[in-house]
Formats: sequence, structure tokens, C-alpha cells
Amino acid sequence: MTTHTSTDDNTFAWDELPEIVALYLRAHVTQDYATAVTHLSEGVTVLDDGHVLHGREETLEVFDKSANDYEVETTLRSISRPADDVWEVDTHLSGNFPGGEVDLRMLFTLADDAIRKLEITV
Repeated sequence: MTTHTSTDDNTFAWDELPEIVALYLRAHVTQDYATAVTHLSEGVTVLDDGHVLHGREETLEVFDKSANDYEVETTLRSISRPADDVWEVDTHLSGNFPGGEVDLRMLFTLADDAIRKLEITV
């Protein structure tokens, strides 16, 4: 499997993100989900492609399956902050998954220095 991020650390505004979100994203874009989920709260709720995942273990299982099935290149595009404890990161994915390309919105809700909720939508 090949996974890339075409985001150059000098062009994506990493320093605008809370550290926990930046750490999660650095692992996520390389499909190192075992590391990524350590930045989620134990009782995290993840909404991914219309499916609701509960907790780190279920999230890791679903994300690892995707990583085994597809080669993906991720480009991190922009950051916004729609609420005090909510951060939005817009991404672009390309690869050998159905459709080949998609723009995704990742919405992170933080609580107690962890990601309590993650919504990944088109």
C-alpha cells in the first residue's frame, strides 16, 4: 500500500491547529491509524461516510480496513474554526477508491485535550 500527503509543512498552516488535531492529522494522512486513534477520547464518536463509529477500537478497525483496501493521497487544504472547541479541516483525497477523487470536510470537536467527536463528510 502507498499513502502520501502532498501537503508541504511550509504551506499548510499546522500552527493554527490545536496540537491534538495536528498530531491526529499527521498520523491520519499517512494512514498510521494506530497512532491517530490515540489522540481520540476513549468514548469518541466518529461519523464517517454516513456510518457512526463508537470508540477508538471500532474506529481503528474501520480505518485500517480502508487503508488495506485502497491507496490514497491526501492533500490538506484549509482550516477554519466554526466554534470555540470545533476545528474544521478541508481535505482532498485521490486514489484507487470508488470515484478516484473526493473533497472531504473533517470536523473535530475537542474536550479535555482529546478529540471527542470527529465528523468526516463530503
